This record gives sequence, structure tokens and C-alpha cells, in this order.
Amino acid sequence: MTFDIFLNGLLIGILASTPIGVLAVLVIQRTMSIGLLAGFIVGLGVAVADIISASIAAFGVTIISDFLIKYSLIFGIIGSILLLVIGYRIYKSDVEKKFKQKNKFSKLKLLNDFLTSFVIAITNPVNIIGFGGFFASFGVANQATTTFQILILLSGVFIGAVSWWFSLSFITNIFRNKIKMKHIFWINKIMGVFVFILGIALIILLIFFKDKIG
Repeated sequence: MTFDIFLNGLLIGILASTPIGVLAVLVIQRTMSIGLLAGFIVGLGVAVADIISASIAAFGVTIISDFLIKYSLIFGIIGSILLLVIGYRIYKSDVEKKFKQKNKFSKLKLLNDFLTSFVIAITNPVNIIGFGGFFASFGVANQATTTFQILILLSGVFIGAVSWWFSLSFITNIFRNKIKMKHIFWINKIMGVFVFILGIALIILLIFFKDKIG
């Protein structure tokens, strides 16, 4: 039973991470521009945010979930502004310089990448609802009834999420080493524009649906 709970958590962690969105784009962009570690750190920030959301859903911490949902409009605005800033910085970044310095990692920069992806992920209260849906679909809500079993479930979710983000970074890094610098340059530009447009789109959605949010 315990191993089954862990396997379900592992699968949920992978499935919750696989949709290709802005965070996956950020992982790919950082890997293409700097290297495997930089991309994985971005994914790790997402995984930590996801495990917090999954914990709230699993333990039923309604106070926190209600708070996040109540102020979802504010969190949405914060996330949108972050996307605009990130998109602009990606577009303007010197890819060739970063590529040449791929082995020179700044701990402060890695921490900044981690925190950025963490904030974007954690400010999306839909994650909590999403994990609640996954737990219900897999029937783990009835299986994981003790604190120990819930922790086993969450450990599976975290390992699944981390495995996905590492795999995405690893595969991207393989292609990175096989394509030319000019291609990386244009990929970086396109991703920067994509992230910036997504930030604008989210702001527009928040304006039009503000009465239904928060």
C-alpha cells in the first residue's frame, strides 16, 4: 500500500509538471543560454512551489488555500509583472557571452533564478486546486489517511516533479551542444518575446475577469 501511494505521487508529480507553459520555456531558455545546472535550478524552484501547493491540498490547509484564492488577483498581477520583466531580460540578454561562460556559475544568479520560478509558480493558486484534482482522480485521498502516508505521497510528488525538470534540462542541454550559436541567439529572442506576450495576455485576462477573480 505504501509503495503504491509513493508510485501514485511520483506519477502525479510528473503529470503536474509536463504541461508546456511559461515555466517550461524558462527552463529551456536558461539551459540553452547557460547550461544544464541553470535550467535545472529554474525547474527546482517550480518543484518546491509545487510541493507546497500539493501539501496544502493533501493536508487540507484551508486557511492558506483560502488566502491564496482570496488574493489571487494580486498574485496574478505580481506574476504577470514578473513575466514582463523576465521576457524583456531574456530578449536583451547576451547569449553568446553566457554561452562562453557556461562553466562560470554565479551562486547569486542561480538563487535569483530559483526564487523567480518559485514565485511565479507559488502565486498561482490554481495549482492547489489542480493537485486536489489529481489526488481525487488517482484515489490517493482515500489511500493516504495517516500523516506518514501523506508524507510518502508528497515525497513521490516531489521526486516526480524534480525528475521531470531534470530530464527537460538534460534533453535541452543535449540539443544545445549540437546547434549553432546563431540558432541559440534567435531561440532566445523568440522565447523572450513569448514570455513577454504571455505576461501581457495575463494582465488583459486579469482586467477583463477581475470580477471573477479573488
